[in-house]
Amino acid sequence: MTTKAQAGGFAGNRLVFYLVRYRRKYLLGFAALLGASVAALLPPFIVRYAIDAIAEGTTVRFLLATGALILGVAAVESYLRFHSRMLVSGASRYVEYALRNDLAEQLLRLDQHFYLRSRTGDLMARATNDLQWVRDFIGPTLVDVVRTVVMVAIGLGFLLAIDVRLALISVAYLPVVAALAIYFETGVERRFMDVQEQFGVLTDRSQENISGIRAIKAYAQEEAEIAAFARENVVIMDRAMRLARYTSGLFPVMVFLTGAGTILVVWFGGHDVVNGDITVGQFVQFNAVLALLANQLTALGWVAAAWQQGIVAARRINAVLHEAPGIADPREPAALAAVRGAVSFEGVSVRYDGNEVLRDVSLHIPAGTRVALVGRTGSGKTTLVNLLARLHDPDEGRVAIDGVDVRALSLEQLRASIGFVPQESFLFSDSLRENIALGRIDPPHEDVLAALETSQLVNDLPQLDRGLDTLIGERGATLSGGQKQRAALTRALLKAPPILVLDDALSHVDTHTEEEILNRLRDFMRERTTILIAHRTSTLRTADLIVALEGGAIVERGTHDELLARRGVYARLYREQQRVEQREAEAEAVVLDEQLDAAGAAAGAAGEA
Repeated sequence: MTTKAQAGGFAGNRLVFYLVRYRRKYLLGFAALLGASVAALLPPFIVRYAIDAIAEGTTVRFLLATGALILGVAAVESYLRFHSRMLVSGASRYVEYALRNDLAEQLLRLDQHFYLRSRTGDLMARATNDLQWVRDFIGPTLVDVVRTVVMVAIGLGFLLAIDVRLALISVAYLPVVAALAIYFETGVERRFMDVQEQFGVLTDRSQENISGIRAIKAYAQEEAEIAAFARENVVIMDRAMRLARYTSGLFPVMVFLTGAGTILVVWFGGHDVVNGDITVGQFVQFNAVLALLANQLTALGWVAAAWQQGIVAARRINAVLHEAPGIADPREPAALAAVRGAVSFEGVSVRYDGNEVLRDVSLHIPAGTRVALVGRTGSGKTTLVNLLARLHDPDEGRVAIDGVDVRALSLEQLRASIGFVPQESFLFSDSLRENIALGRIDPPHEDVLAALETSQLVNDLPQLDRGLDTLIGERGATLSGGQKQRAALTRALLKAPPILVLDDALSHVDTHTEEEILNRLRDFMRERTTILIAHRTSTLRTADLIVALEGGAIVERGTHDELLARRGVYARLYREQQRVEQREAEAEAVVLDEQLDAAGAAAGAAGEA
C-alpha cells in the first residue's frame, strides 16, 4: 500500500473532483444552510425588541405578533435546514456511488502481486466500512462543519454589533479551543486508524471462516475458530472503546469553557445593564446568541472526530486507488488482425523475492501444435504459462504471440485469445449456465451442448436439481472437484480461443472420463495451439512435443518416443507416473470388487426375504 504521505492527497484530488462534479447540489445546499443559520440567529433579535417593548409598555397584540414572527422564522429555518441536508447528503450519495464504482474498477484492474500482499478482509472493509465513513465525511459531517463555521462567524458578528467588550470577553477561550482541536485531531486519527485496521483483520477472519467452513468442520476446529474470533473481537472492542473515551473527552472540556465564558458575560453584562450601557433586551439577545454559539462549540468535539475519521477512511481508500497495476495496457497497443496462435518464449527469466523460478527459457510453439510441459512441483511450469496470459511479466526476455510481444498487446485482446483452465478452478456463486458462459455472452445452445459433451459435464446434468440453471454455491461448493474442473474446461471450450492452456486441468477427473475427454478434445485442439501441463501418461502421449523442466530450465524436449529412448528426466517421470497410476487402478479395482460383493450380498438377502 502507499504511505500516509502519498495517500494524504486524497481529499485534495479525488474528492475535490467529485465535489466539483456535483458542485451545483453542494452550492445550493450551502446557500440553504447559510439562510438557515441566519434564520436561527434572528429569534434573539425579535426577543430583544419584545423585552424592551414590555419594559416600555406594550400590547398583547404586539406580543402575539412577535410570537407568530418567531414561529414563522423557525418554519423558514426548518425548511432551509431540511433542504440543505437533502442536497448535500444527496450529493454525498452520488459521490459514494461513483467512488464505489471506481474502487471496484480499480480492484479488477490490479494484478496478482497486489493481492498476494493484501488481505481480502481488509479490502472488503475498505470497500464497505471505510466508504460509508467517506460518505458521511462529505455529507452530514460536512454540513455540520460548515454550519459550525457559519454560525460562529455570523454569531460573532452579531455579538460585536451588540457590545464589542462583551463579545471579546465571551470568546476569550477560543484560542484554547483551537489548541485543543489541533491536539485532538492527531489522537483521533491514530486511534481511528487502529480501529479500522483491526476491523479489516476481523473481516478477513470472518471471510476465511466462511470460505473454509468445510476444512474447519472436517478437522473439528469450530471451538478453536470461535476462540480466535473472540480474541480479535476483544481487540477491536478495546480499540473502539479507547477511541470513544478519547472523543468523549473534549465534550466536558467544551462545556466547562463555554460555561466559564457565560459566567463572565453575566457578570460584566449585568453591570452594563445596571449602568445603563445596554438594555435588558440587548443583554437577553446577547446571551441567546451566545447560547447558540456555545451549543455549536460544545458539539465541536463530535464534529472534529467525525471529520478526522472521514479523512482517515478516505486515506485508506486512496491507498487502493493510488496503487499502480504492475500489469497494464501499453499506451499504444499493437493489434493482431487474426491470432494464429504461434507462441514464443525467448530467453525468459523470472525471479520471485530474489529466487530464480525460470532461467533463460527459450521455446517456440508453432500454431496448431500440442505441447506438454512436464516436471516436478516447483519446476516452473505454471509460471511459464502465466507469462503467456500476462498474469506475470518476465524479468528478462520476452513472450510473443505470432511474433508480437504480449506486452505490446492490449490485455483485452491478449486474454480473449487464450482459454486458460487452471488446476484449481474458480466458480462464482451463480448458476452453472452463467459460470460456463463467463467468456462468451449468450452463446448459442448448440455450442453450449457441444462444449458440455466434449468436457463430459453433460453426464452430470441429470444429477443437478435444475440442470444448467442450478445455483452451484460459493466457489462451486455443491460440485465435486472433477465437476468443477470440467465446468472450467467447458468455459474455455465455449470461448473457442486460438490458444488453449490446460494447467493440470483434469487432475481430479477419473482415468476413464479423462480418456474420453481427451478423445473428444482432439478435434478441438487440432485447429488450436494447446499447452498442456499434465502428469497422467494418457495426456502426455497425445502431445506433439513434450518439454521437460527442472530447476526452472528446459532440460529436454522432443516427442514421447524420443524422450523415452533417451532415458533422461522425462523417462524417469513417466515411469514414476505409470507406477502411481497402476496403484490407483489397483485401488479402484479393490473398491469396485467390494461394491460388487456388497451389492451381491444385498441381492441375496432380498431373495431370501
